[in-house]
Amino acid sequence: MKSAIILSTLPAVLATLASIASAAPVSFSSTGADAAGMTPGVDAFRAAIGGPVNAPGAGPFASGRREINWDAPALDAFASPALMPNNFFNNNSKRGAAFTTPGSGFLVSQRAAQAGFTAPRFGDINPAYAAQFQTFSAERLFAAKDSTVTDVFFFVPSDPATPATVSSFGAVFADVDDDATTFLEFFDLSGNLLHQAFASPNPSGLTFIGTTFDAGERIARVRIHAGTLALGAANLESPGADIVAMDDFFYAEPQAVPTPGTASLLAAGAVGLRRRRR
Repeated sequence: MKSAIILSTLPAVLATLASIASAAPVSFSSTGADAAGMTPGVDAFRAAIGGPVNAPGAGPFASGRREINWDAPALDAFASPALMPNNFFNNNSKRGAAFTTPGSGFLVSQRAAQAGFTAPRFGDINPAYAAQFQTFSAERLFAAKDSTVTDVFFFVPSDPATPATVSSFGAVFADVDDDATTFLEFFDLSGNLLHQAFASPNPSGLTFIGTTFDAGERIARVRIHAGTLALGAANLESPGADIVAMDDFFYAEPQAVPTPGTASLLAAGAVGLRRRRR
């Protein structure tokens, strides 16, 4: 019976492998003076991903997307200068994303209405930042501390211990001043670089970049480069020093990494497909 099941599924596997084209990733890029100006570009990326925004911790789902906007009241306890747990959106608000950085942690900006805080948009770090940055979704922003690099890893939102991959990822940035200072790098499960997407400059405004991949490529990690100089009390922008904050993240529903048995079946199908093409 098991052999019959495998044989019955093999044509579907081969068909899937045969349909995996070498289609290039599709990148989305837009800028706006404010949130209203950015919304059409972000909505185009949402439509490309498809489906609804799935509820935290629910699923698993075969489609839909996840969004992170940093504005949940539960993050009040971690507002800057405190550090946000790197796995907050995998363990607390389960959306299948966790972060690492070469820096010393992650910051979410204060809310103006939050008791005891009066310095939104990272004005607590440097007063100039409150005027320099604006938000896509009011009113928090996100940044790595002591670094401009953030790595995003994915997990099944309903099973946070299970690694996952996604087919799309995008992010909003505040105050990108220069070409080639803010960009996304997409990596597969083997650590191979799949694609780079660069943000367009938009000083004092907002910039969005995102990329979708076809069924043949899965994103296991996204490395975000946000500017060239980290936030800091003495750090101000100057020629060659671009300070950038992050806002909303958007990504396709994380799908569990195939088990070894499934991976073996796919590999066998790929070998058979290559032999049939010779």
